[in-house]
Amino acid sequence: MNISIVLSTFNGDEYIVEQLDTLRNQTRLAEEVLISDDASTDDTVQIIEDYIAKYKLDNWSIKKNKENQGWKNNFAMLLEEAKGDIVFLCDQDDIWHLDKIQKMSKIMENNDKILLLASNYTPFYVGDGVKIKLDKSDLDNSEAVYQPNFLDNFFHIRRPGCVYAVNKKIIPYFLEIRSNEDAHDALLWRLASLLNGLYIYSYSTIDFRRHDSNATGSRERSFLRRKEQVIYYDDLLQRLDKFSKQHNLSLSNEQISVLNDYILWGKNRRELFMKKNVFIFFKLFKYHKLYWSFRSYITDFIVLYMKE
Repeated sequence: MNISIVLSTFNGDEYIVEQLDTLRNQTRLAEEVLISDDASTDDTVQIIEDYIAKYKLDNWSIKKNKENQGWKNNFAMLLEEAKGDIVFLCDQDDIWHLDKIQKMSKIMENNDKILLLASNYTPFYVGDGVKIKLDKSDLDNSEAVYQPNFLDNFFHIRRPGCVYAVNKKIIPYFLEIRSNEDAHDALLWRLASLLNGLYIYSYSTIDFRRHDSNATGSRERSFLRRKEQVIYYDDLLQRLDKFSKQHNLSLSNEQISVLNDYILWGKNRRELFMKKNVFIFFKLFKYHKLYWSFRSYITDFIVLYMKE
């Protein structure tokens, strides 16, 4: 099976060479490395072009967007262009372990049910990088491969996109359903879970750099920010439900029940923030396990009465 790596860059000249070295020195090389720069204003593009020329990397290519598209759209365009049977997502500032492609591609080649394989990772921090809370499964390095349970892992994303390897079969579904608001990795995760193709690999394949300019990690709690998020999640759940029905997915009874509960959760949360009705908040207690945590459920109430 052919391998593609898709790498999105933006003002990444500080760390990009270190990442490129780990891609070039993999024990199993990719047939295609696609790099899309999102209108950087630093030396990122020149550094990459010089790197490709220096090592004569004929199967690597870089293009620069004329205007900034945002990381969500930039990754979506890369996924659409990738030709590999297996596509690895890559951030500009991590450090791949040199056996990452070899190990993950072998697992996927031996199991065609896998649509998305997400590995563990080893975080390290630079400056004011947001600390990541890891549980026991995140620290497991046993190399076990397993399907996570649907209830706890359908909607809540347990691994960042930089540890994903995706089967090309899922990409048309991703392109069909996505909106410009969707984070590429989160949507891929949810689709793979819905399609029974989400698997976890208990092995760290990257050093995951966290610093104060990472794209994710913001925890704003303002009313307007929370309201926008609630509306987005409701819309997303409606799209996922429509997708499952249009494609006549063979969902288990558990999946049907969980999906229906999430749809009602999303609908009620939206109503809560539109009407600011405290009785709806208490109604949502029935679905409190669908929140990221009980604290997140309580935060809905707190944020609801903040000044806009």
